[in-house]
Amino acid sequence: MFDGLAEATSALANWFDPPRLERVVEALAPAIVFKPADAGTRRVGGTHIGGVPDVPEAFVWPRPPMPSDPQEIAARANADMGREMRAHMERGLPYAFIAQMDLQEAEALGEVAEILPPEGRLLFFYDHVTGPWDTGTRAARVIWDTSPTSNLSQARMPFDLAEAAQAELDALADIRHDDAEGTVYAAPQREMKLAATWRLPHPASLDAEGLPELRWDASGDESERFREDYEAALVEYHDMYTEEHWRRQQLLGSPEPEQDDPRLDAAVVSEFAVQHLPPELWRENLPRIKAEAETWTLLLQLDVADWMQARFTEGTVYFLIRRSDLKKRRFDEVVAVYQQT
Repeated sequence: MFDGLAEATSALANWFDPPRLERVVEALAPAIVFKPADAGTRRVGGTHIGGVPDVPEAFVWPRPPMPSDPQEIAARANADMGREMRAHMERGLPYAFIAQMDLQEAEALGEVAEILPPEGRLLFFYDHVTGPWDTGTRAARVIWDTSPTSNLSQARMPFDLAEAAQAELDALADIRHDDAEGTVYAAPQREMKLAATWRLPHPASLDAEGLPELRWDASGDESERFREDYEAALVEYHDMYTEEHWRRQQLLGSPEPEQDDPRLDAAVVSEFAVQHLPPELWRENLPRIKAEAETWTLLLQLDVADWMQARFTEGTVYFLIRRSDLKKRRFDEVVAVYQQT
């Protein structure tokens, strides 16, 4: 993570010779990150992760629509998880609240945020129980709220969601690290401030294709040395496997995949209406898939362990949207992709 291109160029010169340095700097992706802020900085309508959103009186906490075939979704998991998913869907529980982003704060960062609306707030919600097995629009909800700040107050969590969160806390009481840990239904609120940054694209990201030495099939000593130096730089500058998980919470920019670029998953589920393609169809349609994936952009990258403030949790949720839909403010078209190693 770098505050600017001059800083990035100076730092990366320790790793790359001038010709490669130029290509690496050219590949840097602008993004917005969440930086922890003091609890005392809380303000109504401000940026925060977890807790509850600030909403007008008429706000209705969203719930995932009942799928046409709940059993088909449940069957994607193992037997135990399938039973849990069926029970969860039958209860019709609301989404977990993920984060609130102050769009005026983002606009103040300049060009990096120009594709976002200039006012209001984005409210992010997600179904952590079914989402890992249900890539698509159902598992996520993003709401653009433009209510005046003077009309906002902290939302009251729906009773059934609060009840489910407490039941989960009670069930995990013996293994929880401390009382600050959350659950799949609710996470502790943490105030955040937005900051613009430049990040090295992850080798698995589509944005790294301008650096062919990072390809898995690149051969030769020069490519191997480049990969080693690049991965060392990723670690050094907090762009890969950082112990400070808050650094992985990101708006816009290039995703940090745990598997393949999640925009490929968004392209598959949107174009083929399936969760995954068989290997032969994947290879046959890869040019089409990649072309479609290039029309998508990351809206929010969520490190689940950091959101939940839980040690023994893993995974990343990517909220993705076509650039054309983002320009039209079609946040109902957001697709959520879950990945874990």
